[in-house]
Amino acid sequence: MGLGERKETVTRYISQGLRTRRAFEIARITKHQYYYVPKNGKRGRKPSTHVLKINDEVAQDVENGKVIQEIESIKSDPDLDYGYYAMSKQLQLLGYQINHKKTYRLMKENSLLKPQNKKPAKNYVKYRKVLPRAPLEVIEMDIKMVWVERDRRYAYILNIIDTFSRKLLHQSVGLSITSHQVKIAWEHIITQYLQPNDCMNKAVHIEIRNDNDKRFSAKIVQEFFSENHLNQVFTHPYTPQENGHVESFHAILGNHLKRFTFWSINELEQNLIIFTEKYNNQRLHGSLQHLTPNDFEVLWRLNLIQTTINEKRRKITFKLIIPRYRVKKHTGNSEPESSLSPRFPESSDKMMEGNLTNKEMCGPNISNNIRYKKSPSVVSRIAKISSKSYNIES
Repeated sequence: MGLGERKETVTRYISQGLRTRRAFEIARITKHQYYYVPKNGKRGRKPSTHVLKINDEVAQDVENGKVIQEIESIKSDPDLDYGYYAMSKQLQLLGYQINHKKTYRLMKENSLLKPQNKKPAKNYVKYRKVLPRAPLEVIEMDIKMVWVERDRRYAYILNIIDTFSRKLLHQSVGLSITSHQVKIAWEHIITQYLQPNDCMNKAVHIEIRNDNDKRFSAKIVQEFFSENHLNQVFTHPYTPQENGHVESFHAILGNHLKRFTFWSINELEQNLIIFTEKYNNQRLHGSLQHLTPNDFEVLWRLNLIQTTINEKRRKITFKLIIPRYRVKKHTGNSEPESSLSPRFPESSDKMMEGNLTNKEMCGPNISNNIRYKKSPSVVSRIAKISSKSYNIES
């Protein structure tokens, strides 16, 4: 029963001759509630019309209108276009005894507030399981951390992977990853993959999946994707399975990296060059009919991979329609496996020998294979290989 209904009950009892106090007890209402008459207008204390200003130890009251003129004078300089909080601090330096709340009220009443910096809206994933039907339709990205001994801090690895072929498209390494570096990485992918495949004219709907990292949700990154007609979606909080392909890749990468201790970020980059080559061109994937990502993509484009899609379960399966011994004839990868396998000799750095237990410092040897050097995903990395750090086999 609301307060209005209780008042009506009390009025009815009193009109029937019941004592006022007894009517209050029955209706469970106090006399103050019954006799209170609400006033018109805004509740609370009326806003002040003056501001105290101290000038040369002399205090005086200044009308709000003059304070507003002072604010407008300050904001007339584009370099001093403060928000309400900074403006209150500026007025305090001028001797006004004013807080940020009254400054906000005065600026709001006179349309002097700056527009709010609203965060760009996020589009979240619709399905937990991805269902790409061709390469480059669904691409996932994420960041992994690796400890670097010399710098005593973590290095960050930005990985971008194609969910259809499991191919690692791009990898960036640094002691920090910024939204600008994320944009540069995607400029590389557009020029090396999306444009050569003519995705725009083919009207391929490209979905970019990532978690809610601030570097991915930055305004500069979202605007870049929008300008290039790439549909960026975010995974829901605490659901890494929605970004499962790149998380699985990070598990593979983590198993590889835990065998090494990296003295510098240079050694980490050199190690990742070899791992990327081995992952894309030699490591077999069970979900790809036990083929390598590059071989699988080549065979799929040659229509030598049969695809079965289960829409209800959102699952895609593949079947190789040629004998396995003929795979290399179609992919062109006839190089012996021994030339692909990187060797990581022990570091010659004596200062690190005491800190290594069952791990080794990386300094890999790489084979001089033209086919792998042409891989777009590692062109920029192979260019960084130092002939002093590697022993190139002929």
